[in-house]
Amino acid sequence: MNLKTTLTTPGWHRTLLLRRTIAAILLLAAGILFTGSILSTDPRVVVFSRDIPAGTEITAQDLELQQIPSDLVPDQVIRTPEEAIGRITASSITAGEWVTAPRFVGTELVSSLTEDDPTAPPTAPPTGPFNMVPLKLADPSIIPLLLPGDTISVISHQPDTGLPATIASGGKVVLVGDTAAADPSTVLIALPQADADAVAAASLNTPLAVVLTGDRAG
Repeated sequence: MNLKTTLTTPGWHRTLLLRRTIAAILLLAAGILFTGSILSTDPRVVVFSRDIPAGTEITAQDLELQQIPSDLVPDQVIRTPEEAIGRITASSITAGEWVTAPRFVGTELVSSLTEDDPTAPPTAPPTGPFNMVPLKLADPSIIPLLLPGDTISVISHQPDTGLPATIASGGKVVLVGDTAAADPSTVLIALPQADADAVAAASLNTPLAVVLTGDRAG
C-alpha cells in the first residue's frame, strides 16, 4: 500500500501513520526548543520562589534560577543563590520578583534609601555615611503605616516642660517589625552616625516617637 492510498483510505493504517507523523513533529519541536535553550546566551538570575514577609532570613527553598533577556536584567541583581541565602528581607516579597541587593537589610539598601538628592535644598538634612539603629517606639500603632524608604523625624519630649523635642530628622525607614520573629514595636532606621548615636542614647530612658516627614507626609 503506497502513501497516497494509506492517507485516503480510512482504517488503522491511516490512523497509525497520522499518529507517527504527529509524534515526529512534536519530537522535532521539542528538540528545537531544547537546542535553543542550550545555545541561548541570556543570563540566569535569582528570583524569589514564594511570597516572603519582611524580616525573614532567606533559605535555599526561597530562591530559584530563571533565565531572562540580558536587556531586562535590573541593576544589582543577584546571580547566585549563595549571595542571598542568610540575608534578611527588608520588605514583603512577592513570588517571582527578581532578587536584588537593596531588597535586603544591609549597606546596599541604606545606600539606595539615603543617596544624595540633587534637587534637595541646601538646608536638607545631611546624607551619609549612615548607620542603622533599631528604635523601640512608645506608640507602636504607627508602625503598620510605615514603609521602607519613608523619611521620618524622631521625637521625644523635654522632661521639664513636656514640649516636643526633635532628637533627629531626615531618617529613613529600613525595616519594620511586622513578623513574628521581630519585635512588633521596633522599627529599624538609617541615620547619619551622630544622629544615630543620639537616638540610641535617648532610647535608653526616654519614650520616642516618629513623625512622617517625607513625600508621603504630604
